[in-house]
Amino acid sequence: MREIFLGKARHWLLLVVVAVCFFLTGIYHLHVSQFNIFVSITMVMAVMLVFSVILDYRPGDRITREDLPEPDGD
Repeated sequence: MREIFLGKARHWLLLVVVAVCFFLTGIYHLHVSQFNIFVSITMVMAVMLVFSVILDYRPGDRITREDLPEPDGD
């Protein structure tokens, strides 16, 4: 499964947590009844995801299936 799901298990778990949060906000219709709360939840989750990926990255971690080409010295 490591060849299919690149990245760390923590990142995939966070993606599942975000999906569940969006599912719950949809059930309670927060996107139409309490829009400010919905936007706050969305922004907090986005910041949490971005920082968790950025802070958890180490040089040499595999992020793509193929190697990225080296940039030329133009």
